[in-house]
Amino acid sequence: MATTPAAKSPSIALARALRRLGLAQGKGKDFRVDGDYKAGERLRTYALLLTAHADETVAAHADDIERWTLEDGNWSFTVCVRYSDKGRPHCTISNGAVEKVREEPPAPPADEPAPAPESAEPAALEDPAQPEADEQPPAGEPAPEQPKPKGHITITHTRAEGTLLMGSRKGDGIYEIVRPIGFRSSRNLGPLYIRNSRDREADRWRIRRAMDGLREAGWEVTIEINEDERRSFADAEAERLERAEDRAERFGSRAGRAASNSTARYKAALGALDGIEPGQPILVGHHSERRHRRAIARSDSNMRASIEEESKARYWTDRAKSAAHFEEFRNDPNRTRRRMDRLGAELRDVERRRDKAVAAGRSADRYERRIADLTEEIAYWQGIVDKAKADGVKLWEAADFAPGDFALYSGTWYQVKRVNPKTLSIAWNLRLTKQVMTLEDATEGGSTWTFGMDYTKVRARCPEAAMLAFLADGKVPGTKSAWAAHEAQPASEVRAAQAAKPKPKKRSDPNVPKKVRVECRWDATAATLTYLDGKGQPHKLHKPVSIPAPEGSKFTEAVWSRPLLEAVTQRLAADGFQYRDGRWSGGVAHGIVHAIEPTEAAPEQPQADQAAPVEPPAAVPPAADAPPAQAAAPVDEPEQPVDEPPAPEPELLVDEPAPPVEDPQDLKLQREQAAALGWSTGQAEFVIAAAAGRLYLHQFGSLYCRDIPGTAGRLVSNHRLSALQKAGFVTVGAVDANRERPILVTVDGRRAVAVWKRWKPCPVEKNREQECERLRPLLHGVQARRLAEQAAQEEAERKAASAAFREAHRRLMEWEDREDRLWAAWAKVHGVVFRLQRRPAGWVPTEEEIKAHGLDAKVVAELREDAANPQPRPVLPDLKQTPMPELPPLEADDQTPEQLDLFAVA
Repeated sequence: MATTPAAKSPSIALARALRRLGLAQGKGKDFRVDGDYKAGERLRTYALLLTAHADETVAAHADDIERWTLEDGNWSFTVCVRYSDKGRPHCTISNGAVEKVREEPPAPPADEPAPAPESAEPAALEDPAQPEADEQPPAGEPAPEQPKPKGHITITHTRAEGTLLMGSRKGDGIYEIVRPIGFRSSRNLGPLYIRNSRDREADRWRIRRAMDGLREAGWEVTIEINEDERRSFADAEAERLERAEDRAERFGSRAGRAASNSTARYKAALGALDGIEPGQPILVGHHSERRHRRAIARSDSNMRASIEEESKARYWTDRAKSAAHFEEFRNDPNRTRRRMDRLGAELRDVERRRDKAVAAGRSADRYERRIADLTEEIAYWQGIVDKAKADGVKLWEAADFAPGDFALYSGTWYQVKRVNPKTLSIAWNLRLTKQVMTLEDATEGGSTWTFGMDYTKVRARCPEAAMLAFLADGKVPGTKSAWAAHEAQPASEVRAAQAAKPKPKKRSDPNVPKKVRVECRWDATAATLTYLDGKGQPHKLHKPVSIPAPEGSKFTEAVWSRPLLEAVTQRLAADGFQYRDGRWSGGVAHGIVHAIEPTEAAPEQPQADQAAPVEPPAAVPPAADAPPAQAAAPVDEPEQPVDEPPAPEPELLVDEPAPPVEDPQDLKLQREQAAALGWSTGQAEFVIAAAAGRLYLHQFGSLYCRDIPGTAGRLVSNHRLSALQKAGFVTVGAVDANRERPILVTVDGRRAVAVWKRWKPCPVEKNREQECERLRPLLHGVQARRLAEQAAQEEAERKAASAAFREAHRRLMEWEDREDRLWAAWAKVHGVVFRLQRRPAGWVPTEEEIKAHGLDAKVVAELREDAANPQPRPVLPDLKQTPMPELPPLEADDQTPEQLDLFAVA
């Protein structure tokens, strides 16, 4: 019998306790579990009670909630109950340091009888605030004055009209009260209403909350609910189609107006630039500058408005098309068949709920109403499907197909393997993109991949013989050619021909096992091999066999350990069995299973009371009084005396060398390396499999793990390869004879596997995206040293480039200062004030100009030097930072693939 595990968090324990009381969890329901956080850590967990029903229920079961949460995972919560002036409870639930408060409910008047318990489903919503008709105030006290209501509000619900609130006017404050509850206003409808309330049961929770809120605000409220007044589903569907037509017309008008506005704005944008030549620049300072700028601004605003109106036109056009095709979409026969399947499942579920309610003695009226609605809706849609069949629409079914046919789905022909009542099992291979997918294309390693396709998604059928003829001519049939082939060879003829073929009788010996299951946990010292029959149950004639690990080691990869699988293969060969086509299935939790079959020379099967021997028994000398038949000796060996056993050989005293003492510094380094790896469980298994030589990269990029030599292997995800390769743990080898590239470990990878398996650090929980992120290389490893050298070289180059830039910048500043001095001298001679003109190259002042303007002798010398040897403007080097290039992958370790058990620590 399955038991519920203890809650792993206080949120789960609290939610379980509240749901145990029948409360619903979620937004807009009875309660919600939340908490207070600080720096990402939850400090307190509490429950938000969202309804009055939740407060009343928690107040009645406060002690039970505290006891249940303590029993479910030992989580302690405090339930506080307080009461308002009107006698309504207000409860809080928290596991923080709070003081427990349990107020007693206010006692009713002495002459008031105790309230009767509420039924599970009240027939009508009554006002608890109204006094009973025969209730009188106490003698000698005046009757309390009742406040005059602001007005009368009526909330009605019928399944034909939905939930309506009548009696409200604009500005009276009612809409602000009921809007958070779900009421909306409508210009066409008039009264306030709840959306999507037509053709449904009354939402009593919303109606009750609206009634309480309005009465607290001083309004008199009357509730009228009539679940029997309804409209037929055909009338509701006709109204939906009519509204779709109105939407199509309305959206079409909006699209036309938007298109007209877009065209007008586009013409205005072009007209704003009339009289201005294309490409004419703005004449700064000219009298036409302001007019030119205004014209460009008008053109820009009109062009932007034109683009916006064009987007609106496209949007409303799409809406109009969708509304115009609503009826076609709604009455599509294939979509209708899927809708009928969904409604049929809902109908069966409601019928089961109805039966449970009747068995428990509860009212089942709402279930009966829902059953009637679903039955009517299914009948309506069945009429749509029948009409489509009468109009000649082909609706594919199971009788239209036979195994081997081809079905057209999403533009591709898929061959059918099995014909099921609801779906077709078609050939499926995601690694191939073909117009015609055969079963051979989807077969790999003796297994055929299939996919279930619904008949409503089939577009055409083509028999196998016709498809092979088309492919022989180099053609792919279309729907018309396939329909002609379908009529020429219907599925009934294909099934009859297949039935007429003689089928080989499968003779299965019940005494022969059909499968074998291997069960082993991580780091176990023994595994269990169990023979299974055709039903997957342990075989009666073969008892489970224990396979021990080699002495001093463990099966460090559980059921996928290579030594374990080799031992299983040897055991099967010793028992006279071999693997059938296929692969191992299952996992560590429940073991892996593989199909087996007897070899050609299978040994005699043991009887029911005999178990298969694990190992041949050792030669034991018979007793002295044993008969001669039992004391037979091997033929090729000399007979041993039977009267006395052979004397044991004397033990030789050999000075065995003491085990080497490991360096404490190396042990410390190993622990630090293991702790700094940061691998997930999947990354560790990836590197371990690479160290064992079991990973191969296919020529098309797929990665396979070959657990058993000589097999195709199982497909594994290669998303971990890039990160492990960049970190220097694995590398991709050269292409072998099978055009495959083995995944090999480097020196760092082999060292990492050793420290991982010896010190067993806690794996890091990572998702698929996190496993693709960059990993830290092995601490003090080869890759870490290479990265450090690359970083040092990069830093040296960066410093050299920075020094060269500073030197070039200094030369540029000197050159610009010199140019300023030379230009100032030239400008002084020629009377130039603004620096809009350049100094002519090679200009040198005359002696008269030097004396007349008093030029500095140093500046004149610089002018003469520049004229004789002009200096170009220095150019600053580019300091654009380039990313550090990726290092080439490390070379593979030259050692042979390690057996994983050598790393195990006893």
